[in-house]
Amino acid sequence: MLQGPSKAGLYPIYLKHFSSNKSRSLVAFIGVKAPVSVWHNRLGHPSSSVFQHLLRHSQLSLSSSQRQQSLCEPCQLAKSKKLPFSISSRISNFPLELIRSDVWTSPVKSISGCKFYVLFVDDFSRFTWLFPLKHKSDVFVCFFKFKCLVENLLSRKIKQLQTDRGGEFTSSQLKTFLANNGIVHRISCPYTSEQNGIAERKHRHVVESGLALLAHSHLPNKYWVDAFLTAIYLINRLPTPTLNNNTPYTKLFNAEPDYSILKGCVCYPLLRPYNDHKLSFRSKQCIFLGYCSNSKGYQCLEFFNQWSLYFAT
Repeated sequence: MLQGPSKAGLYPIYLKHFSSNKSRSLVAFIGVKAPVSVWHNRLGHPSSSVFQHLLRHSQLSLSSSQRQQSLCEPCQLAKSKKLPFSISSRISNFPLELIRSDVWTSPVKSISGCKFYVLFVDDFSRFTWLFPLKHKSDVFVCFFKFKCLVENLLSRKIKQLQTDRGGEFTSSQLKTFLANNGIVHRISCPYTSEQNGIAERKHRHVVESGLALLAHSHLPNKYWVDAFLTAIYLINRLPTPTLNNNTPYTKLFNAEPDYSILKGCVCYPLLRPYNDHKLSFRSKQCIFLGYCSNSKGYQCLEFFNQWSLYFAT
């Protein structure tokens, strides 16, 4: 115990009064020992691993030999985080057993006036359908048309629908329609997009592929609908590791896709039927815009004098 006079309420220690051997041993002067919880508070609530390291390697003055840290409520309130999600083991056994859906919003209105698109992903084959929308409220009408299309095409009924909690999917109109048709509606928890991860990741695949097509063709962003529809057409015909390098088209229709019909960016379609007179050129340099959904043909955009859209075979 050191003794000495006080100065301005403090007790200064003059190390010069001690021998060199004694001064080396004076590391710190701690008057009161504190429990582990107090030290945890004093150190600013460090993580458990950092705090345990300090307890093992630092000379903290503890009031007891107990070195285990109890549950800290301030840490729980300030550092709460989402736990990692386990990999889903769910496997669909046939087409339309589960349809995953989500809506994407575009920052740019398309040339046709669309601001959104909704996609439907078949969980069995990963085959995807994309429908441009002008309003989010059009989702119900779009799902009704999609249901009629795929059930007639595949001779099966949709069993389940997986969506988020967006208002376009939780409307009373859609709920009533699903209940009347015996379709189970699976809804992800609030702010938990991971529970609908297949549809969320499909957005990224579609947007990145569509942007690459726009960049290659040097078209403005207002043609995003045409680019995204072409991207979906190609994605459905590309091998994917999810299906053991099979294609969604083959998985769904049990047939190989025809790659011979695919076209590039610059094209010269036969435009003679569109000409005003016999001396007009038979073709023009155009940009390949996409594939027709209900015709065996292509959409081509002429861009030199005026932005004209042509349909060619």
